[in-house]
Amino acid sequence: MNLLDKYNSLSEPLKQEIRIFIDNSDDIFLSPSGNKLIFQHAFESFERFEYKIFHQAVTNAGFSDDEWVLVDSNFKEDYKNILHIDFQIHRTREHLINSKNINFYPYSDKQISELKSHKRNRLFLSYHGAPHPMRIMLLHELDKRNLLQYGLVSLLRKPTDGDFEELRNKIQSDDNWGEGGEYFESAPHLLDVSEDLSEGHNFKSLNKNYYSDNTVYHSLDFPYQHLKETFFNIVPETKFFTIEENAKYIFVTEKTYKAVATQPFIVVGRPGILSHLKEHGFKTFPNIFDESYDDIEDNMERFNHIINQVEKLCNKGYDYIRDLYLESFDTILYNQKVLYDTKNNNFDKQFNKLIKDI
Repeated sequence: MNLLDKYNSLSEPLKQEIRIFIDNSDDIFLSPSGNKLIFQHAFESFERFEYKIFHQAVTNAGFSDDEWVLVDSNFKEDYKNILHIDFQIHRTREHLINSKNINFYPYSDKQISELKSHKRNRLFLSYHGAPHPMRIMLLHELDKRNLLQYGLVSLLRKPTDGDFEELRNKIQSDDNWGEGGEYFESAPHLLDVSEDLSEGHNFKSLNKNYYSDNTVYHSLDFPYQHLKETFFNIVPETKFFTIEENAKYIFVTEKTYKAVATQPFIVVGRPGILSHLKEHGFKTFPNIFDESYDDIEDNMERFNHIINQVEKLCNKGYDYIRDLYLESFDTILYNQKVLYDTKNNNFDKQFNKLIKDI
């Protein structure tokens, strides 16, 4: 009996322990040599505590550590059973190149001229999907500091009471973080491609398939118009709060890579993301932001540093930010080229290369 047959013969309760994390049976398969069982989790990333639970589930199922590996997108944990791959960089690159709704990657000469000369109606762009705790914090601070007027900012769902409670539990704070306030009560806030940006923040979607049955979904698509109307991107990453002390965790999603491919950016995420991007060959924007936030472990200290940087920049005014944008344009084009030329840029090829000797 090979290892896959062994897995398939497990009782349903034992399988279910594993399926909590790997729910698609196609993501559990034999290595090319047949010597190991591969659990494919590259689309997401385990926290350390999640890996420990998963490891125990696989052990409970009767597999020794020498019989399996996990392919994951957390680049910092170094357990012997984990292989790392950056699925999101390939996902974003391939979508930018192949989507029929995107015609600006990489920028054409005409688009470069437009982006350099176009008069903006806003300063920054910030796409928020689900109202995760950090995003509630960020949007509340932008609102409280009167910075939303400078941005094209989306929020795809109104926060629930539970969302606010989760935030307060994470940071041990009794602050209401805008709960019941006008901004969150009037959500969702949607963005579109209208040439007329004078009506406020409530824009409709660029894609008629973006919504179904009045439910709002995120998309990898985004319009060139948003890039013409803003200078920089505030990226609200999926993961922000450090859950375990000394836990190693870097998971960069399409949210960051979309910004890397198009604009100067500041990332509201876990510490170490900028260092990770530099390891991939990308450049960041220390001429615009004090990027020491990338080294700050304390969640609230890192958050306050970031929001203070945004406020400081917005208060510098249009001309100052435009000049920094123009000064940084070669870096934008450089990052586009790095992403476009990403080594082993086809995900399937890189994945097969990763597992071929297992």
